[in-house]
Amino acid sequence: MNSPFLSLFSLSRWDPELFVLILSRTSGVLIAMPAFNSRAVPAKVKGLVAVALSALLFPVVGGHMAFRDTDYDTLLLSILTEFVVGVSMGFAAYLIFAAVALGGQLAGVQAGFGIVDVINPLGVAEVPLLGNFQTQVAFLIFLATNAQYAMLWALARSYDVVGVGGATFGGSYFAGITDLFGHMMSLGLVLASPFIVGGVILNLVLGFLSKMMPQMNLISLGLPVMVIGGLVLTLLGLPFLGTVLGQAMDKIAPTLDDLVRVMAGHGGQ
Repeated sequence: MNSPFLSLFSLSRWDPELFVLILSRTSGVLIAMPAFNSRAVPAKVKGLVAVALSALLFPVVGGHMAFRDTDYDTLLLSILTEFVVGVSMGFAAYLIFAAVALGGQLAGVQAGFGIVDVINPLGVAEVPLLGNFQTQVAFLIFLATNAQYAMLWALARSYDVVGVGGATFGGSYFAGITDLFGHMMSLGLVLASPFIVGGVILNLVLGFLSKMMPQMNLISLGLPVMVIGGLVLTLLGLPFLGTVLGQAMDKIAPTLDDLVRVMAGHGGQ
């Protein structure tokens, strides 16, 4: 029986090196991949998944790409290059969650939740309560849109564009990463815009009330009003949040394809 997966168990003298390089890129993607990079996922599980995915990719990649015999210095450089390729792909998708955390930080301050910080289970930073809620919603949308499968398909397709050890990190690569950071900031501001506008309007109303009724205790009244307004905006803004994040998740696959072409030295769109 000539199954391509049987080649995994008939390694030639160069096959172990190729498998290690595939494992390096796969590990890089999983380390930075949204949700999977959480501390809630044990390190042993991450390692097992990385080895399993590398074993699945090995017959496909090794069938049409032979790794040449090189010295140890070149091999170590290739391992590092493959790891950076994988981390770049995973980090490009994780920037969506960073934008959600940024939007939640801004929205939480405007809604009066900024004084209550909680640990974000999908990251390592502390974010306000509202930001934690939006991050959980983003995680559900990430799974609902099958974005995790899009990332795995992008990983498999990346070998057709960027060969093993063939990535380059020139000016176009850093310009692309900078552009991704700009989109992340823009997405965070868009997600926080209803709360920013609502907070400004609410503060103006409270300011007018304090001028009209100086005897009113603005400190004791203002915080509960802002919290209630924040809860109302959160409830009303859920369709808006789902639409914006759904569109962002749909762009993960083309963004990763452009990033892979940039790392291959072909430029991006």
